[in-house]
Amino acid sequence: MATGSNEAEQRIKAYFRKINAINFVSSMVALFPTIIAIFAEVPFWYFFPLVATQVLLLSLLSYYKYYIDKKARNIEINPGRYVLENTMSYAVFSFALPILFFLLRLFYSLSSLQRVFVINVLFALTLLFILSNLPASRLVKISTPLDDHYLVEKANELSKKLSTGPLGLYVMKLGRFRIANAGQVGTRKYSVFITDYLLENLSPEENVAVIAHEFAHAKEKHVLKTATIAWSISAICANLMVYPVDVGTYPLLALTLPLGGFIFLFISIFLIIPAIQRRFEAKADLIAASVVNGMDLVNALQKISRLNFTPSDISRHWSLDHPPTRERVIKIISYTRTRKPQNQ
Repeated sequence: MATGSNEAEQRIKAYFRKINAINFVSSMVALFPTIIAIFAEVPFWYFFPLVATQVLLLSLLSYYKYYIDKKARNIEINPGRYVLENTMSYAVFSFALPILFFLLRLFYSLSSLQRVFVINVLFALTLLFILSNLPASRLVKISTPLDDHYLVEKANELSKKLSTGPLGLYVMKLGRFRIANAGQVGTRKYSVFITDYLLENLSPEENVAVIAHEFAHAKEKHVLKTATIAWSISAICANLMVYPVDVGTYPLLALTLPLGGFIFLFISIFLIIPAIQRRFEAKADLIAASVVNGMDLVNALQKISRLNFTPSDISRHWSLDHPPTRERVIKIISYTRTRKPQNQ
């Protein structure tokens, strides 16, 4: 039994390495040719054939990724649709990057005070977007309300125990991609989205445990807190990078402020914010384990790891927003042994 589990884990790790390698190469294809062309100061029309070439290469990489996914996970989606959906985000980035660069060059042609004004107007609009609940509203439109009577009843009980108030529960149809996942979205009106593939492959009790975890995020306002922290750090760093300083009078300050802002932003994106997200995930696990059977949550996390072909003991990479499954399982079991769930 243990040998079989080890072999399965090794297959998952091999799959994970291949997919990550393809994603990395795709990112480089979408990024570096454009950066080189920008610094070479090529005419703007050169970017059209360049982007077309990038999209072609990205499509080939996406098809190779489809082949690996089909072989390892037996996904059911049409290969053309798979390639289109996997290529789209990289292609949009390839197309948008030169436009953003030219807008940035136009931005730096403004005076210092004008740059500060524009930056803060953009961040004010971004804040309004965060508070508008538009991402959640969009997901609601492409999802269907959860209609499982048992899960809906248990969700109502959980919302009372956790004092979250009524939460929208929706199902996202991603079974063809074989994605087992759930998430809480929204900064004002909270909604929880669960994929159909997860619902189909977890037991009712395990699904309840997953819902409890997402409700815990809502109770603690983790999405709002993360968005607020990320927005605040980005706004501060952006203002540091464009702060009006007289270079002739304060040359050192004119260099250190933008550089300091950029370095702090980089550290925040890849270190601080992911660390906060990992902490929130661990806290949501324990809150969920306080209102449901902790072992149901453990079993759910282990199944989700296997279903998504994610190694359970993946190293804590500095940019990961979730702790490794094995680490989460150990903490939940330890907590469960010292505290009896409220519903038992």
